[in-house]
Amino acid sequence: MIPESDIKAFFRLIQISMGVAEQFDTAPDALQWQQLLDESRRQTLTGVIYGGLNRLPQTQRPPKAVLINWHAEASRIQSRNRLLDHVCVWASTRFQKEGFPGVILKGQANSRLYPDSSLRIAGDVDIWLQGSRDAVLGYVLRRFPKQRVQWHEVEFPVRSDAVIEVHTTPSFLFCPADNRRLQRFYQAHSQAVLQHRMALPEGDVSTPTPLVNLVFQLTHIYRHLFYEGIGLRQLMDYYYLLRTPEAQSCRQEAFAVIQSLHMERFCRAVMWVLEYVYLLPQTEMLALPDEHEGRFLLDEIMRAGNFGRYDERNKMKAGAWGNFWQITGRNLRFLRSYPREVLWNPPYRIAQFAWRRWKGYR
Repeated sequence: MIPESDIKAFFRLIQISMGVAEQFDTAPDALQWQQLLDESRRQTLTGVIYGGLNRLPQTQRPPKAVLINWHAEASRIQSRNRLLDHVCVWASTRFQKEGFPGVILKGQANSRLYPDSSLRIAGDVDIWLQGSRDAVLGYVLRRFPKQRVQWHEVEFPVRSDAVIEVHTTPSFLFCPADNRRLQRFYQAHSQAVLQHRMALPEGDVSTPTPLVNLVFQLTHIYRHLFYEGIGLRQLMDYYYLLRTPEAQSCRQEAFAVIQSLHMERFCRAVMWVLEYVYLLPQTEMLALPDEHEGRFLLDEIMRAGNFGRYDERNKMKAGAWGNFWQITGRNLRFLRSYPREVLWNPPYRIAQFAWRRWKGYR
C-alpha cells in the first residue's frame, strides 16, 4: 500500500488525470513516482492516469524509466479493450441467435462513459441474458456441464481470449426482503434495457438504462464490499456515470430505489469518497455525503485494492467451512454500518449451498 504521506499525492494525480486539477503542490521524486505507479496498478487505474500525465507541467512529469513502463502498460490496456469490444458484440449476437437477448453490464459499457474509453482497464465480459434462471443455466450447462454455478451467474468458457460471465440477474442483495425488491426492479426494466443501445466499433449492443445502471452499479459495489473488497476503479465508474446528463435526470428516482433497499448509508459513504477523491460536486450527487461512513469506506478501499486482491485479511482458509468462517469474521467489521447485509450473509451462503445441491449444480 502507498505510504500514508503519499496518499493525497495519489488522489491529486487521479484528479489531474481527470482534468479536475492542474498540478501537484510539490513535484514527486523518482521513488514517489514509482510508488504512484504501483498504487495505480493496485487500483487498476494505470491507463486512465497515464492518459492524463501530459496535462502535467514538464517539470512535474515522471522520470523516463517510470514513463516507459507506464506507456507499455497503457498500450496493453488499449489492445485489450479492442479485443473486448469485439467480444461484446460477438457474445451478444451469439446469445441473441440462441434465443437469449443479452445486456452488457459494467466493463465495456462503463468504458464508454470515460473521456478515453480505450484506457479504462478492462475485466471480464458480463452479460445479463433475458430468460428464466433455469433456462439460462440449462443452456450454459448443456455445453459446459462442469461449470460452477452461482445463483446469479455462471462462466461461459467458450473463448480462450476472454472470460464471459453469463448473468441470470445483474446483481443481488443478501437480505431476502431487499433482494426481492431489487429483483422486481430489474424485471420491471428488463425490456427497457434491451432497447437501450450502445455503439461499439463492430456493432451495437444493449446496455442498462441510466436508472438501472445507477442502482445496479451501486448494488454491485455494495455486494463486493462483503465478499472481497472494492477499488477506486469501481468508484471512478460511478463518478462518470453520475456525470452523464441522462443519469442527472433520474437521480431522484434512483435514490428512492436505493432507499427502499436500505442502502442509503452506503450511498452517502460513496458520495463522500467521490467528493473527496474525484472532486464530484454535491449538485451532481444522489444524496448528501456522509464523511464518517465515507472515511471508513475509503480506508477499506485503500487497504484492499481492486476487488480486495491486496488485502491480507482476505486470505482464504482451507476447506469450505474455513472459507465460510473467514468471510463471516471478516464482515463483522461492517456490522455497525450495514447490519442487514452482514447478518443475512451467512444464511444466504448456506441457502446458496443447499440450492446448488438440490439442483445438482457444482
